Amino acid sequence: MTASVGHGSVVVDVPAGTAMGGYAARTGGSTGTLDPIEVHAFTVSDGERRFLWLVGDLPAVNTDLAAALVGRLAGPHRTDPELVWFGATHTHAAPDVGCRPGGGRTPREWAPVLLAAGERAAELAVAAEAPVDLTVHKGLLTGVGGQRSGPRPRSDVPVTVLAARRGAAVLGAVVVLPVHPTVLGADNLLASADLAGAARRALAARTGGWAVVATGAAGDVSTRAHRRAQTPDEVHRLGELAADQLVAILGEPGVPVDIGPDSLAGFRTWPLPLPDRTAEPGPDLDALRARLEVVLGAGDPVAVREAETAVQGAELAATARVRGTGVVVGVVRLGGLRLVSMGAEPYLALEAAVAAGLPGPAALVGYTNGYLGYLPTRTAYGTGVYEVNISPVAEGAAELAVAEAIRLGGVVRR
Repeated sequence: MTASVGHGSVVVDVPAGTAMGGYAARTGGSTGTLDPIEVHAFTVSDGERRFLWLVGDLPAVNTDLAAALVGRLAGPHRTDPELVWFGATHTHAAPDVGCRPGGGRTPREWAPVLLAAGERAAELAVAAEAPVDLTVHKGLLTGVGGQRSGPRPRSDVPVTVLAARRGAAVLGAVVVLPVHPTVLGADNLLASADLAGAARRALAARTGGWAVVATGAAGDVSTRAHRRAQTPDEVHRLGELAADQLVAILGEPGVPVDIGPDSLAGFRTWPLPLPDRTAEPGPDLDALRARLEVVLGAGDPVAVREAETAVQGAELAATARVRGTGVVVGVVRLGGLRLVSMGAEPYLALEAAVAAGLPGPAALVGYTNGYLGYLPTRTAYGTGVYEVNISPVAEGAAELAVAEAIRLGGVVRR
């Protein structure tokens, strides 16, 4: 059956001098805008309730901002609070909105701006709703992102694309891309949506429709293994490369997503308590610094960057030793498709673990309705990498989040 689907987007102005988030090593405020910082809204209605999924070009969306937007949108748009999502692409070239391990609060100057942008994007999407056919497509992207660590890091990434179609035409697409959108480095002072923006612009140009790129289970995935530089030209190259492959994936047969009465449902745990690391000893900083010296002598730039970030994570680890950690977990059923969200930076392997416990196709979206920080798999602990060093949660926390997602998936199955 056809669904009523809409899309809207709003540009967020970033004044010169704005404090930027994402990199601890960055100094200085923004000096201008490279490409637009946007908030996108994607809506699906079954006639009785509506799924409103908003994605902003931000380092993070904290729970205070997400809760405020849910409160503003659920009632006016006749839907359940569990069917309102506000996520971040996790670009590191956008305003500092309080991206901290364990979660932070949205700065006073940015909360009203982002709420207004979210409300307006949602209004535009609802006003644009029209009947379409939905299909979900799965594929692999090569040459764009790969795992940053692990015994056998993969160099390709699985991607999920939800397409809005009318006949053979693709009117729009939502891409769940499990890659840190961090081509630009800490020396960049221009506001940018980075890889997520480049990929959605290139995909929209190829299809002639709209595009939304949401960041998936990207906790241990970045462009590091494939990028040739950290420049605007490289952002463009990787975005074009991603779009070419996404178009090919859309050209393959997809699984129909039938939206009819009672085919939209959502459930959420806000938050799921997780074990913290306050009782654990901190990382061995001396050992990590010694390893960095060895790696510097070898001259492998990828290994050097990994060793540098491990030291940075160890230096910042004290700030991640916070009590009362928890993660927001949500599941939305769109017909036979399960969309799972976690307000964290989940490792790539967690998507497969979630999908194994749910019926039909599933996708894991990170950075949504809150920001806990890194959510590494159990096997990653003890490796001394940045993501583990800076994570505020103890070993086994990710598996608890997966179990909760599967439990919620069972609730929305009815």
